[in-house]
Amino acid sequence: MIDIIRDLFQESQVRKQRLDNLDVDQKSRNRTSDLKNELRELEQKHEQLKLVTLAFWSLLRDHTGLMESDLKKYVDNIDLMDGKKDGKKALSKEKSNCSSCKRIILSSALVCVYCGTQNATNTGPFDRA
Repeated sequence: MIDIIRDLFQESQVRKQRLDNLDVDQKSRNRTSDLKNELRELEQKHEQLKLVTLAFWSLLRDHTGLMESDLKKYVDNIDLMDGKKDGKKALSKEKSNCSSCKRIILSSALVCVYCGTQNATNTGPFDRA
């Protein structure tokens, strides 16, 4: 009799573990799908940025007579603005006060993390870049 009870208990534990495994598998598939979608969106944004950058460069080159070497020099100078030649622009760590709640926030923030007010110091076209 005890053997039957033990077997029933073990069967229920095995069934529960199988269901748990199915749940984990489903969550994993969902997360993988979410990551694939995020990657597609990032790739699309990257392609759009490349297109706009190429258009800006073509417009600038055609109307000013600048050369590729001029562009390279400017890119190198801007890359070095953060002290490192690493092919990227470091995020600003400068701080400012929120215009509404007066708490300290990063100057690069779009909105105040405390009260949600739009950051008045973040008004330039490249402040978030």
